[in-house]
Amino acid sequence: MWGWKALSAALMAGLILFGGSALLAEGQEDPVTKSEPVVRTLEDFPSPIQGKPLRVAGEYYSEELEMTLFHSGTDYAQAEGAVIRVKHAGRVTYAGPDPFLGHKVEVDCGEDWSVIYGGLKNLRVKEGDWVEVDQAIGQIGYYPDIFGNIEQTHLHYEVWHGDLVQVDSD
Repeated sequence: MWGWKALSAALMAGLILFGGSALLAEGQEDPVTKSEPVVRTLEDFPSPIQGKPLRVAGEYYSEELEMTLFHSGTDYAQAEGAVIRVKHAGRVTYAGPDPFLGHKVEVDCGEDWSVIYGGLKNLRVKEGDWVEVDQAIGQIGYYPDIFGNIEQTHLHYEVWHGDLVQVDSD
């Protein structure tokens, strides 16, 4: 007669050798192999701020430098002190000062997607924290852009897939 431990070991060996789908009833789909990978796009990462952007991500002409530059995020006007909440769950990979963005929070959203929230103060998260959707990560602070052109307080928001910043094609 089989003992409990021996029966468990045999079942585990069967799972390993034949895969979990061998134990499914006829006609039943395996939930692990059935699901297709989720394909995300820039539209799946909306800004936590609604409204007209002060500057969008992409190339722009700098009058001060008389040359075309690249802006890696979109700047959204927002009142100083407004609380910023994440729109995707993920792991905080950086939370702290940035020479160009004041204070920033970077969140790894999985599947090689990440977002950066800049122009913050009073950070409420630290590196390694797990954040849930709508969790507060900080407040809007004041920092001018590097040329002093945007003096209005704003959120700087970037979306990355791998090593490429995502730019709206509109």
